[in-house]
Amino acid sequence: MNDFLVSLVVPCYNEAENIAPLLSRVAQALKLFSYEVILVNDGSDDGTQLAIETVLLSNHPVRYISFSKNFGHQAALKAGIDHAVGDCIITIDADLQKPPEAIPEMITLWQRGNDIVTAVCKNEGQASAFKRLSSTAYYTLLSWLADHTVVPNGADFRLIDRKVADIIRSIQSQNLYLRGMFSWIGYQQGVIYYREENRRFGKTKYSIWKMLNLASNGITSFSIKPLRFALAGGLFFACLAFAYGIYAIAMVFLGMTVPGWASLIASIVFLSGIQLIVLGVIGEYIGKMYMELKQRPVYLIAKTNIVRSEVNPITESISSPTQERRTAMI
Repeated sequence: MNDFLVSLVVPCYNEAENIAPLLSRVAQALKLFSYEVILVNDGSDDGTQLAIETVLLSNHPVRYISFSKNFGHQAALKAGIDHAVGDCIITIDADLQKPPEAIPEMITLWQRGNDIVTAVCKNEGQASAFKRLSSTAYYTLLSWLADHTVVPNGADFRLIDRKVADIIRSIQSQNLYLRGMFSWIGYQQGVIYYREENRRFGKTKYSIWKMLNLASNGITSFSIKPLRFALAGGLFFACLAFAYGIYAIAMVFLGMTVPGWASLIASIVFLSGIQLIVLGVIGEYIGKMYMELKQRPVYLIAKTNIVRSEVNPITESISSPTQERRTAMI
């Protein structure tokens, strides 16, 4: 048995049938480690809460948090990290598509000095060609806009050191995008690869709309380049309009005016569309500012078995004795 504690954070939304199988596989994968599991019930409306309370009667080292309503996957991840006490913290979904058997490899990289270890899916043939291409294009775009590399296909299966968790705890943002946050934080990072499994129970909670919303949140949370593009586009079309105005005046003096209602209407409609797009981009940023200024909590806890005194406070320094403990195992 190792002399450090591993915290496993598991967001759960309508995953009643997956709780028990997940904990069984976790127990087998982490049998050589001291660990705790934090199940975060994100406002489920099935039997997830009952399933969580049932596993409390077993020998699994389980603690849980139950939200007052559905606050979203990113909020559930942050709640688990906020309440974890481990020397390293691993986030994994409850759908059993990410294999718990990959966790020991992540811990090994952590012991070698990596503060963040991201698990990357390598199922090239499982997703559709459109999804693979759109995912690659999005992460490439996000990395360019944010000026730091975001690990493609990294999702939210990763390990973080306690000092990284302290930084996440200090962030109180309404618009969380943890995949980008972990890339922005820096520190030494490692990557492992795994094959994603087919979902056995339930169905995916990420609709196309939620995926688009998460993608938009990622871009606007880490870059103001869209605003600069809007400014550049405005200046470009203003220059075109000025040039066209000079051309129109010249045609009047030369007596060469030609009726052109169709082209005029097309130009107006086109420029109006550009204006609406620019206003939409600006509105997105203003809306995020409005949500932040209200300073509402990221999540509300309705029920938990976690005692407040068990939770580590946010340290004033990001240094911790974790480095000494993990290097001693190498």
